[in-house]
Amino acid sequence: MLDLALAFYLVLVLPTQRLYGSIRPRVGPKRTIEQRYLLSMRDIGLMLLALLFICWRKGYDAADMGLALPAAGVPLWCLLAASATMAALLIANYLSTRRMASDKRATLLQRSRDGGMPTTPSALRLFGLLVLFIGAGWELLYRGFLVLALTPYIGVWPTVLLSGLAYGAAHGYKSPMQFSLSILSALLFAAGYVLSGSLWWLMVIHIVLPLTNAITTQQLIKMSNPEEAEHALS
Repeated sequence: MLDLALAFYLVLVLPTQRLYGSIRPRVGPKRTIEQRYLLSMRDIGLMLLALLFICWRKGYDAADMGLALPAAGVPLWCLLAASATMAALLIANYLSTRRMASDKRATLLQRSRDGGMPTTPSALRLFGLLVLFIGAGWELLYRGFLVLALTPYIGVWPTVLLSGLAYGAAHGYKSPMQFSLSILSALLFAAGYVLSGSLWWLMVIHIVLPLTNAITTQQLIKMSNPEEAEHALS
């Protein structure tokens, strides 16, 4: 029953908490960005420990969770395509930021700060660890685990729909556009896992995308004030 309890938490409890937390007025002292990173890693880590216990009790192996090594076929091609696409994205972001006008750079930098991107060396180190928890942890929990746990009860595609809606809602609500895109991307990731049978390529995307934003933020800081950035990151 522990597997159904974790599934219930992921599908209903956590999305509800995140949605409520994103729309209710904030009270009390605001947490630092490092504190937010640590709390996120703690929460994901606890859920992964619960998942590890479930896998031990149920006898699930790496292949059951979508972690079989992609040695050939669709999983390998998906991994290669995802890796190449993410590498191209990193290069394109770097080049476009270099060509960006100064006023646009300032606006983008402020938006990155407001969005929780790291701007100090300590925050950047924590963020590098956080993206591993996010990219690997959420894929295991919302794709690998939920598809495995819920498919016997409601079928594959209803599970894809449910996990996509839940994970999209777990991003919270900031605007209709953000909420819609969160759900759409979550549905696409869930469908991608079901069709490919592999989580590796999805993990690559899920890890590299936030890292790209962090790298762009550091680039913007350096371009805005090179001397200050060199001193801060030394």
